[in-house]
Amino acid sequence: MALHSLPHRVHWLMIRLLALTTLLLLLQGCSGGSSSESASAAAVSISGTVQAASGTVMDSDVNDPEAPFKSNDTPADAQPIPNPAVVGGYASWLGAGEPGSRFKLSGDIYDAYEVFLTEGQTISLTLADFNPLVPQEVDLDLWLYDATDPSTPVEDSLSVSETESVQAPYSGVFHVVIEAWEGASNYILTVGQSPLSAATTQHPVSSTDAFIPGELILTMNDFSRTAAKSPLATQRQQKKDRLSGLGLKPKAGDLDRAMLLELGDAEQRQATLTALSSQRSLAQQRPWGYGAREEKIETIRLLKSLQSQPEVKSAGLNYIRTTQAIPNDPYYPLQWHYPLINLPQAWDLSNGSAVIVAVIDTGVYSAHPDLAANLTSTGYDFIASSAMSNDGDGIDDSPDDPGDGMLAGQSSFHGTHVAGTIAATSNNASGVAGVATSAKVMPIRALGKGGGTSYDILQGIRYAARLSNDSGTLPSTRADIINMSLGGPGFSQVMQDTITQARASGTIIIAAAGNEGSSTAFYPAAYAGVVSVSAVRYDKTLSRYSNFGSSIDLSAPGGDSSVDQNGDGYPDGIFSTLADTRTGSRQPSVAFSQGTSMAAPHVAGVAALMRSLHPALTPKDFDAAIFSGEITQDLGNDGAETRNNQYGYGLIDALKAVQYASALAGGALLPALISIDQSTLTFGATL
Repeated sequence: MALHSLPHRVHWLMIRLLALTTLLLLLQGCSGGSSSESASAAAVSISGTVQAASGTVMDSDVNDPEAPFKSNDTPADAQPIPNPAVVGGYASWLGAGEPGSRFKLSGDIYDAYEVFLTEGQTISLTLADFNPLVPQEVDLDLWLYDATDPSTPVEDSLSVSETESVQAPYSGVFHVVIEAWEGASNYILTVGQSPLSAATTQHPVSSTDAFIPGELILTMNDFSRTAAKSPLATQRQQKKDRLSGLGLKPKAGDLDRAMLLELGDAEQRQATLTALSSQRSLAQQRPWGYGAREEKIETIRLLKSLQSQPEVKSAGLNYIRTTQAIPNDPYYPLQWHYPLINLPQAWDLSNGSAVIVAVIDTGVYSAHPDLAANLTSTGYDFIASSAMSNDGDGIDDSPDDPGDGMLAGQSSFHGTHVAGTIAATSNNASGVAGVATSAKVMPIRALGKGGGTSYDILQGIRYAARLSNDSGTLPSTRADIINMSLGGPGFSQVMQDTITQARASGTIIIAAAGNEGSSTAFYPAAYAGVVSVSAVRYDKTLSRYSNFGSSIDLSAPGGDSSVDQNGDGYPDGIFSTLADTRTGSRQPSVAFSQGTSMAAPHVAGVAALMRSLHPALTPKDFDAAIFSGEITQDLGNDGAETRNNQYGYGLIDALKAVQYASALAGGALLPALISIDQSTLTFGATL
């Protein structure tokens, strides 16, 4: 690939790399010598080949006039790209390009890429030339269209920010469209892997959001530099005249504070935009349509144009907010364990969307109406022994749970219960609610008749983390979190190494502490890098069956079916999804269960709520949150930052957890953390 065909940021990075390499070589040649020796050091030449990594793609119509050219500006010209991929490209509005560049006058308003995406995959756009000090100068928007329908966007991200992101709502072939709304910029588009820049710290503005189309909330600065010396009435008249000139009508509020503005009909909205920018047109011929969301999209377009005006202090959409979300699922009142961890309040901030939680267990009854919509299209059955699998074969690509009972008609459907606690759908007037009601569950079957082997479980971990495994396949997107409500005694270095690898990939691993009422090490919960969860009952005391000891990190509701401490007439178990086989076939049902197996998925669900708010959350960040007491309630009366052998650092608190994640996403520093092992002592904020 010719160097001149690379985007200039890549160009700049390569120059920096060459300069740094040269500097290091010169320093090496100068070390240990006198000043005269240093001055006479021989020059060093560097030669070689720069080779792009696999999956790296170049925009086929970059700005360099010497680079090869092929338009990708329309649906018919969409440039095919692989998945995963990292795409380097360029887009610009009319006349915004560099002097002498290919698109100086004409602009390169659209870049379209055709790619097969699986449900839940995230596409991220990072602007190389974004200036946070003057954000309105460069604005590229990100759109997702079904390849068969260019008339209506499936998803969009229309912020004025360095990053934009969208998520595939289902599996299929899509057109990823980048549109230059203002200025010019090189960009990096990432598909099916982590973005190359810092994660977006705010939810992107999108026409799929709930807001009132045709309305904006706006506050104004003083109209001119001399306004401070002008009479108040004159200042108010200047503001009023400006709004009138733009065709904007205050619906409520006042010129000296926030106003609710009406944008008028389509003709008036176009007139307003023309007044703000004579070169801009909402009605311009676009290769892709707005569909039924046209008024909402035009509202966002006008918002962005208004935000760039010097007399506008702030402008925003008129969002629709609701009161605290309490699900209408008929059995939700029996889920006492959710108020215990302040989950209903946390739902106002996060529902776990765009997060994948792998459940390594007995599989999942995939037809359960409370689970079907939240299951990923990828998953696997890693039970190698047909004698244990109960489905007549070895490993296969169906993680559906046929049952794990030793006798016909008997089954625990343990994985189905665990999955329901993590991510049962909500507000569907059916069944129960999960902790993270919009998270996705990646079902991985590793337990069958009589349990499962460490090897099968190991394969499940590797699959979830997108590490090579016996299936010969990888999920399109790795799991953000792994839940293992399983275990037993006995340490395995191979398993420890696998967990270390999975954690290094960015996957948070959570496991049940065990139900033996013992301090004996229980694995995988006792492995380094695994969050070990003990169980508490309604009164927040340790459940009688729960393991304890030095490996416990925190606690969560596991229940106690021998009592009814909350007085609702039912035993205090954990209520979640199940399957009923009494009729001879599997039927969806709900039921109580108890155990650390039920506690662990509460923590996995809360981790999903956090990850949804702060996609850059790492396993080490999650550790720091636990160790600092920032996401738990102190149950040992020994301080939030003091660990004890029963509750670890305390009871998981969903509200504290999402508030903490939201603060991190906004740039707050992690708490200080000390890490120690046999050879090192390290101090740092982001270990």
